[in-house]
Amino acid sequence: MESSEIDTPTTTADSPSSPNPRASPQTNDHDIANTACMSCRSRHLKCDRMPVCTRCSTQGTPCTYSKSRRGHRARGFHSKQTSSTNSPIKAIVGDSKPKNLDVLGIASVPVVEDEPFSSLLEFPLATANPNLDDLYTRRSYPNYHEQCIDGFFQYFYHAHPFLPPRHQLLQILQTNPVNHLQTAMYYVGSRYVYGQSQSSFALEFESYLRPESAGPKDASMVQAMLLFALGLDTDNNQARAVEVLIKAQSLAMELGMNQREYAILNGRGSALCEESLRRTWWELYVVSILVAGFHGKDIFYSRSLVSTVPVPCEATEFASGIIPRLYTIEEFEDNLFQREEIDWSSYAYRIAAARNLERILQSNQIVCIDDAELYGLEAYITNWHLHLPPNKRNIIDPFGNLDEMLFQAQMISYASSILLHRRFSALQSLAVQTITTCTGRQPRVGTPPRSTLDNVHTAKEAQAASNIGKLIMLPGSLIKHTHFFVCALTLSSISHLSLWSSLPVIGPDQDLQQQIQLSAGALKAVAHVYPSARMGYQQVSLVAQKIYANRKEEAIGQIFWQDFADEDFMTDLAK
Repeated sequence: MESSEIDTPTTTADSPSSPNPRASPQTNDHDIANTACMSCRSRHLKCDRMPVCTRCSTQGTPCTYSKSRRGHRARGFHSKQTSSTNSPIKAIVGDSKPKNLDVLGIASVPVVEDEPFSSLLEFPLATANPNLDDLYTRRSYPNYHEQCIDGFFQYFYHAHPFLPPRHQLLQILQTNPVNHLQTAMYYVGSRYVYGQSQSSFALEFESYLRPESAGPKDASMVQAMLLFALGLDTDNNQARAVEVLIKAQSLAMELGMNQREYAILNGRGSALCEESLRRTWWELYVVSILVAGFHGKDIFYSRSLVSTVPVPCEATEFASGIIPRLYTIEEFEDNLFQREEIDWSSYAYRIAAARNLERILQSNQIVCIDDAELYGLEAYITNWHLHLPPNKRNIIDPFGNLDEMLFQAQMISYASSILLHRRFSALQSLAVQTITTCTGRQPRVGTPPRSTLDNVHTAKEAQAASNIGKLIMLPGSLIKHTHFFVCALTLSSISHLSLWSSLPVIGPDQDLQQQIQLSAGALKAVAHVYPSARMGYQQVSLVAQKIYANRKEEAIGQIFWQDFADEDFMTDLAK
C-alpha cells in the first residue's frame, strides 16, 4: 500500500436485499406503510416502506413517517417506538470488533441501487413539522454513535493511545458510562464520518466545561479534555485548544497524576487501567510540547516539574494487559551508564524525542552560532538517533505494520532539528512568509550567512526536511497519522521552498521540485479531513507557483543575455 493511499470502502455490511436487522425478519402487509419514509421522500428515492426501511437502516439515518393526507392510517408500526432508550455504548459493545472503514464513508455501507455515493450518510432535509425537529439531529441516528466510535479507533486511537484498547474500554463504559469521555470520543471520531459536522458534540462537551455544570474532577475528565483539545487543534481552533489543554494540565496536577502512586491508587486494581492513567499523563506531556513547538504556544510548565510516572510499555503489552516491569524517563536517559539491558518501548523513544524538542524551545536565548548550548542541543538530537536499538531503527515491523509511536518519534526529532538549525541557517526567504500554518516560531528574515558555520546549519536543516519527506513514502494511510504530521510537512515545505528560491536559476533542481511536490501532495491527500492541511496545501502551492514563475522569468532573461554574449563573441572571433 502506498503512503498516499486513502482507504476505500469495502462492503462488509448486510446486503440491501437482506432482512432489516432492526425489524422483525418476518413481515406482513400490516407492517408496510402506505407512503415512503420522510428521509427517502425528501431525496426522491425509492422506499420499501418497512417499519425501519432498508435504506435508512443501512445508512444509519432516522426512519420516520408522516401521517397520510388521504385519510389512511399507517398500520402496525407507527405506534411503536423505533428508538432505543439504552446507552449507545451498550449497542456498540455487542460487536466491539472494528469494521472496515473509510474517511469517505465510515460505515462501509454498500452502495444502494439508484442512489449516488454522495448521498450516503446525508442528513435528511428539514421538515415543516416542529415535532420532528429532534428526530433530525445527529444524536438520533441509530448507528451514528457506533460509526463515531469506529472512526475513533480506526483512524485516531493509534496516534494517541492513552485510553484502554477498544474492547476493554467499551466493556468499562458499558458497566460505568462516562458521558463526558464518550462525548469527547464521539467528537473526535465524527471527523471520519462522511459528510457530518462535529458541532453538536463540541457544543455538548463545552457544557461539561462550564462552572455551573462542570464534569467530575477525576482522570476521566483529564482524558476527555485532552481528546477535546486534540480535536479542536485538528480543526485549526488553536486558541480554544490551548485553553482546554491548560485546564487539563491544571486538573492533572491537582489530582497528582504526575506522581507514580496516582495510577496505583486509582487504577481499580487493574494493570490495564493503571497503564492507561500513566499513558494519559505522558500523552498530555507530549501533546503540550508539540503544541508549543509547532504553534508557538508556550503552555506547558514542565521546567520546574518533577514527574515520577514510569514511561509506557509497548502497545502489544498494553493490549494484552500484561504490563512488564516499569522504568522512569530518567532511567531511560541514563541507560548507557547502566549494566542492565532494557528493551525500551516505542512510546519511551517518543517521549525522549519530545523532551529534546522541549529543550530547544527553552533555548531562545542562544544568539551566537558558536554558543556551547547550541552544540549541546544538537548532541541530544544526534544521540537520540545513534542510540536507537536495531529493532527501533525500522518503523515497519516484519509483518508490514507501521509503528506509529516510532513514526512520531522520528517526526518530532526531524522537526526539532529544523527548528534548532533554522535560526542560524541561510534558508530564510521572504517568499515563504505567507505560509502561516504551523509556523509559530519563524526566524527573522534576511539574515545572510556570517561564516562557514551557516552553511553547516543550512545543510542540516535541509537534510531534516528531506527526512520528513521520507516519512511520507512509508506504507500505510496518511489519515492514520497524528494531525501534527501536517505541521511537520509544513515545516519541511518551508525549508525546501526557501532553498529552491535561493538556488541559481540555471541549474539542476528537479530533485528539489519532487520533494516540494511530495510534501504538497501529502497535505492535499489529508486536506479533506484536516482543515490545517487544506490551508497548508493552499499556501505551499501558492508560494511554489510564485517561485517557479520568478525562476522561469529570470532564467529566460539569463539565457537571452548568454546567447547574446555568445553571438557577440563569435562575431568578434570571426573578425
